[in-house]
Amino acid sequence: MASQYPQQMPVLHSRLGDWELDHVHEWSKRELIIRAPERPLVGPTTKVATIGSCFASELGAMLGDVGIVGGMHPGGLFYSTTTIRQELERIGGGWQERAAEPLWPVGDGLVDPFRSYDDIHPDEAALLESRGAADAAADALFRDAKVVVATLGLIETWRNAATGNTYRQIPHPAAIKGVAPEFHRLTVAEMLEDLERIRTIVRDRLGAELVVTTSPVPLHSTFTALDVRVANIESKSRIRAAVSEFVDRHPDVHYFHSYEMVVTAERQSDYYRDDGRHVHRHAVRYIVSEFLRLFGTPEVQLAEVDSSWLTPITKTAAVPTKEPKPKPASVSPRPVRPAAPKPTTGQRIVRGLRRRARAILTRSGS
Repeated sequence: MASQYPQQMPVLHSRLGDWELDHVHEWSKRELIIRAPERPLVGPTTKVATIGSCFASELGAMLGDVGIVGGMHPGGLFYSTTTIRQELERIGGGWQERAAEPLWPVGDGLVDPFRSYDDIHPDEAALLESRGAADAAADALFRDAKVVVATLGLIETWRNAATGNTYRQIPHPAAIKGVAPEFHRLTVAEMLEDLERIRTIVRDRLGAELVVTTSPVPLHSTFTALDVRVANIESKSRIRAAVSEFVDRHPDVHYFHSYEMVVTAERQSDYYRDDGRHVHRHAVRYIVSEFLRLFGTPEVQLAEVDSSWLTPITKTAAVPTKEPKPKPASVSPRPVRPAAPKPTTGQRIVRGLRRRARAILTRSGS
């Protein structure tokens, strides 16, 4: 095994004193490179199979670009732990429940509930033949893979309460009324159960190493009443919590921090394309270079990886600088009325005459 976490900062300093600890890493000491143990699992002849969300597709394609054998599951995207578990169980000889799932009539043909909705087959025989060919291609990729990378994307699922099967995405618009699927958000406990079963298949049946990642790609939409940003945070938080507990349980499972690279960046928008969700190709290359730094042998490292597009980390104060107290808003003084002008001699004589006249009238009236 290569070097573990850097041997530095074993002491935590504070105004109360110092603690000598096995591991300390302060937020103010973070760097562009995220600390993680190096485990060289992937060499020039190591077959790597990826399965999961759209980020698994990006990772699989980029691994192919650098000459690593393997690739992404040929059947497309699997967003949740449950759909990944179902497919890996099928590859390992299980998931008999799939056969109980009715095929969906769409237009003039049939659609496979667990594959691309764009593929409409004229009849059941044609659909099952196509399904068999797709299964064979996936089996060929995974059954002799030495490393399986599973990228987890979301917790929002649609499932058939009668068969117990979970669909890869919301059912086809032409089929959803007839299917009457149940919408369900996976819990941490449910994902942990899925991950345990995934590990059993990958480790015991396929004999491969398991690497788990969390996709940094936000939700396209949510089927809850929540704002999509709130739903996305809940989704990623549950996934990350499940993965954290899972990796803690099993030292033979490896975690790759693609999610943390993006969401803890000094400026997240450095990574994202103009839709604010998908990751730039140069950013994918940078992330894959980190994957290979941690899990690749020296022969499969990416050379000349550009990181100049990343905003440098600058907010590294140990404690925040005290902000000056805002000055109280200035109060305008009340306007001063101008002094009345002094009466002239003539005005004083007129006022005196008026007073005398009022006094005479008052006496005569009494």
